[in-house]
Amino acid sequence: MYALREAFRQVLRHPTASLATFFTALVSFALLYFLGLLLWNLEKVVQSLERELEVAAFLKDGANVEALLTEIQAWPEVGEVRLQTKEEALAQLVLDYPYLAEAKDLVENPLPDTLRLRLKAPEAVRAVAGRLKALPGVEGVEYGGELTERMVQVLSGSRLAMLLLVGLLLLNTFFSVMGAIRLSVESRKEALGIMLLVGATRRFIQAPFVLEGILLTLSAGVLSVLAGSGLYLALARAAQGLLPFLPVLERQDLVRTGLLVLLLSAFLGAAGAYMASRAYLKEA
Repeated sequence: MYALREAFRQVLRHPTASLATFFTALVSFALLYFLGLLLWNLEKVVQSLERELEVAAFLKDGANVEALLTEIQAWPEVGEVRLQTKEEALAQLVLDYPYLAEAKDLVENPLPDTLRLRLKAPEAVRAVAGRLKALPGVEGVEYGGELTERMVQVLSGSRLAMLLLVGLLLLNTFFSVMGAIRLSVESRKEALGIMLLVGATRRFIQAPFVLEGILLTLSAGVLSVLAGSGLYLALARAAQGLLPFLPVLERQDLVRTGLLVLLLSAFLGAAGAYMASRAYLKEA
């Protein structure tokens, strides 16, 4: 109880340093939380695209379909392969675009028979497409892998940029906590010296400072999680209103991420305060 009371007193005793530390931590944890949610969501979008990834091999007239099916089914990367005849392809086209219903009776069906492949390993799509093109009877190959590959590259680059940015901000928060605690220590130097002389333990002396650091960073963490969750949910609702098929994070995902941010904020505050107070005790 003594440690908690002293921690509150020290926060109020140095409002400028406390507010500077609080807002530094707030910016760091808000970016960490919100950007983390966005990157996780982007990863879910990429995974969804990979699951839906399909390779289409367009066949020439007279191609040996049975031989092609037998060979492709033996490839280890292929999970499923099926034949879509030109009649099925035209029926699907008319279903998607009803205004073509009258035109289909006026011209000969221009669509080819198509083999459609689902892969076990989406990252092998480029290699499988290359092998398909080399098969006899295959006229052309299409796949949506380019979009997925670009999104994976964006995801990797964004993850690296976020790690660098947030890492620098967290270091800034750590040193800001150390500076605020060092100021608190300096203002109570005489009292702490007397406490050491009468036999107070190092843990007893450090406890108020550690709690002060935790109060500053944890309060910033709570506010950043609340604000970040509200902003993410608003953006997710707007995005799903435009693209209903777009995957978004569940509320339990937000809760788990928020708890991790709060644990990190408490650890950072405690570590910074411990290091600052420990440095003084070493000097004493």
